[in-house]
Amino acid sequence: MKPTKVIISLIILTLAAMMPWIIKEKTEFSPPLTESAESENIIWEKPEIGILQEIEPKPLSKFPSKITVLKANEITAINIRELPSSDSKSLGVVYGDLVNVEIIKNLDNGYTEVKCRDYRTMKPICGFVPTEYIQEVDLNEKFGVIVDLSEQKVDIYENDKIIKTFSCSTGLDENNCSTPEGLYRIGERGDSFYSPNYKQGGYYWVRFNNNYLFHSVPFDENKKIIEEEAEKLGQKASHGCIRLSLDDALWFYNSMPRGTPVIITD
Repeated sequence: MKPTKVIISLIILTLAAMMPWIIKEKTEFSPPLTESAESENIIWEKPEIGILQEIEPKPLSKFPSKITVLKANEITAINIRELPSSDSKSLGVVYGDLVNVEIIKNLDNGYTEVKCRDYRTMKPICGFVPTEYIQEVDLNEKFGVIVDLSEQKVDIYENDKIIKTFSCSTGLDENNCSTPEGLYRIGERGDSFYSPNYKQGGYYWVRFNNNYLFHSVPFDENKKIIEEEAEKLGQKASHGCIRLSLDDALWFYNSMPRGTPVIITD
């Protein structure tokens, strides 16, 4: 056989032996199916909504559901003692059951250490009261009031949504006339009052801390609105109370139930 024919025969035999390997390699390294080809072979299932599906949490309320106060009439002063003893020095007083007190520690001798504000100076104090005076009370969970001292406004909430915003006048910063910050609850109310000391009165008062009240812009001894004072609405002008317009004060008087939380903040 001639050399050329031998070489050709060897090439043909080699190719024949390699054919299965070449076909296998093409199969293993063939390009992926196109998107349209894949979609023909996949059955898409609608995802099921399981019982454990994540639910968006309800936002926290701006207002607490309870408040810790002192067990006394809302116009009764309770001494906050320097030491856990009845004959210890008084650091200040808190009036009745409308003002939040923060519990620091309960002692074994019948006293509780609390943090609060002295009514006379409105400065923070820490001291002791008999544990029997400590009580936790429920707040009205439908309504809430936030007084913004810097903005001179009162926001009224119903079910955690603002339903009304009132312009107000809170206490002047000088001469201990400022309106005290803190957490309170609404108490008693009345049609009107008059202060001979200030020669002013107000309609539709609602108490939140002894003599600190929500009420209308002031009137004189003849129960006539003092226009000069009424024009100050929206800026600090009172002796510590929270003044509202006559109409807003009437609405507040009629609509805000006892136990409604009041947050006063700067």
